[in-house]
Amino acid sequence: MDVAPGLREIEDEMARQFRDARTTFSHLQEAARPIAERIAATGRVVMLGMGASHWANRMAAASYRGLGIRAYPEILSEYMRAPLPPGDRVTLITSQSGESGEIVSYFAALPNRHDHFGLTLNAGSTLGRLVPVLAGSGGPEKPYAATRSIVISLILHAAILHHLGHDDAALMEVLAHDAPAATPNEEAVAELAACRTLFLTGRGQAHGALEAAALTFMELARAPAIALELGQLLHGPHECLAPGAALVLARQIGPDASGVTRMAAAARSYGLRPILFDLGRQDPVAGAIHIRLPARNGLAAALQLLPAVQLHVIHAAAHRVSDFGKPRRSSKVTDGEAT
Repeated sequence: MDVAPGLREIEDEMARQFRDARTTFSHLQEAARPIAERIAATGRVVMLGMGASHWANRMAAASYRGLGIRAYPEILSEYMRAPLPPGDRVTLITSQSGESGEIVSYFAALPNRHDHFGLTLNAGSTLGRLVPVLAGSGGPEKPYAATRSIVISLILHAAILHHLGHDDAALMEVLAHDAPAATPNEEAVAELAACRTLFLTGRGQAHGALEAAALTFMELARAPAIALELGQLLHGPHECLAPGAALVLARQIGPDASGVTRMAAAARSYGLRPILFDLGRQDPVAGAIHIRLPARNGLAAALQLLPAVQLHVIHAAAHRVSDFGKPRRSSKVTDGEAT
């Protein structure tokens, strides 16, 4: 099949995301320090975002909690309607464009912007004019679906986490190469290209990468996808797993690996051929499609997994739709508060 229009533009963004991430991390160390100091002083951080920005916040939240910070990743539009009670805390608003309609509505109703900071790819945006921001390198993302912007958003969090005591060594190992692998597994792409519904599941911070990938697939393939943490999947929704569905799993080394392995094996008995992203050398599951990645845990696992899963769902989507990358009802900058 010929390369779909729009695919090259997305691949160009992904090819430079690790390079831009390294630059972002090194250039923003001093700017991130006062934000980290305020988070340490209050002990609490609320992380607000929409779409892929929310999933980036979700991936980072456990790292804050691991450092003793009470971190609350919230969907901005929901938070506007049910905010936390007043209290001493830092609020981080993540938006790759800095222009979403929710940001305008949120700040219009906010009497005091004290301890509010932004994470964005666009320093000159509305968000950048309203509050101090950390702005990622490389400029705003151009294609419709979020790819590079999610990686950069994670690294903006990592710049803050560094000053809170987070060990950056594993993250820097992931970013050591200019770009992640650019050739997808053809069997995996074929499974995703043919499915009616996509399910994704895993445990821990790596699962956040699957949540972001589900959004990418729905945007580009215009097909339903749902990412449920393994426990949530097993609490009933796995009744949906049947021929015609596809299942993507992420397996990290450690105590949670066995549960993911059992789910992959069970999927075979349901008539599926699961796609297993393996973060470490672990025993194969008979009949599964294995995609091997370096052994990682924590935020580094999310960063390692994210581009790999993105690559596969994007290529599958390019096989599914004739006008790939051209939204019919949405835009790069959206306004969910519009009436």
